Amino acid sequence: MSRSGLFDFMNNDLNKLMLDMSKENHSAEEEESIKKRYSEADNEELFRLLHEHELDGVAGNYALSLGLSLCDEWQNEYEKQKTRQEFLKQKSEEVCKLMYENGIRMVILKNGGIMHSMIDEAVKCPMEDIDSLVSKKDFYKAHELLEKAGFVFRFRSEYEKEKLSEAFRDGSTEYYFTMPDGGEMWFELAWRPVAGRWIRLDLEPAVDDLMTRAADVKGNHVYVLSPEDNLLQVCVHTAKHSYVRAPGLRLHMDVDRIVSHNRIDWDLFLKKVKETRVKTSTYLSLYIPSVIFDTEIPQYVLDELAPKNKEKLFEMLAEAGLLHPHGKKFSKLKFLGFQTALYDSKGDILKVIYPGKEIMQERYGCSGFFKLAGHTVARAFDLVGVRFKK
Repeated sequence: MSRSGLFDFMNNDLNKLMLDMSKENHSAEEEESIKKRYSEADNEELFRLLHEHELDGVAGNYALSLGLSLCDEWQNEYEKQKTRQEFLKQKSEEVCKLMYENGIRMVILKNGGIMHSMIDEAVKCPMEDIDSLVSKKDFYKAHELLEKAGFVFRFRSEYEKEKLSEAFRDGSTEYYFTMPDGGEMWFELAWRPVAGRWIRLDLEPAVDDLMTRAADVKGNHVYVLSPEDNLLQVCVHTAKHSYVRAPGLRLHMDVDRIVSHNRIDWDLFLKKVKETRVKTSTYLSLYIPSVIFDTEIPQYVLDELAPKNKEKLFEMLAEAGLLHPHGKKFSKLKFLGFQTALYDSKGDILKVIYPGKEIMQERYGCSGFFKLAGHTVARAFDLVGVRFKK
């Protein structure tokens, strides 16, 4: 299978060391190899590479677990990140407990959920925010509780306005909390579990079903999605970032960790993927970590999901570049081409743009031909990354 240059960066020794130190599972032979290569590498140069990819906390923790030392700059940054991530973990647990005490089950999603349920060391879970999920019926009450707890309702995007009714229809709100060091912790509250340009509104997973299957893994009122739901959610999230956009390589660790720490019912997972009609995007989300992190994805799963246009997708991603997530990726035209190529069928494209009158009215809170037409046009522009201020 041709990879069309997508993974050429792995031929570089330092890049390969970065990936090997960041993945979840290592054999005894791999650990010995990493120790040897680490001793031969320029520690400061390795740190700069890891820091660019936000992997210095992950790799730093692994290096220390092997008895290896970090250069002074790396050690200082490691301690800084450790303090921040431990605060995010503690604060999000406090929020979940608050919700539980008020009759609300809160699920922590993606990297935050992985931090709470699978990875003991918070520093190994670099993130800018915590994403949470509640039932739609609990959304307004959860919003009130967050504000009472000191969280300030504010969107980071200039395209969003702090209008709670509109945020409710869209499915999520954002908040910030001032940390002890003066920094900001961001927290997202959502009742829509999955969002993305290629996701059909009529096929989004039912949030209450997800909530029912979620589990309080550690007994601390922090709920995490079932392994199959969790894996599908992070696959869609990876695709939302177009695989190569920031945060880049570390985004693919979510799949690696969920697969490494859980017994996945792959047949059930495939069923969920097909029902949501995200085979193409999920294929890439699984295939990339299977290469860069040696994540053990069954071959029959990849074969079942592989699209006919996979070589074309590899070429597009290779041109965009996986190694440098903060660099320029796609032109508007190429982004449209890439997004279009992620759909499982042409019919899905039309369903994403216009999912039907009833769903459009519920989503945007409007009726009438012209308003519905306006929102439909806006959804079409959103496919190429063009958004309008509200």
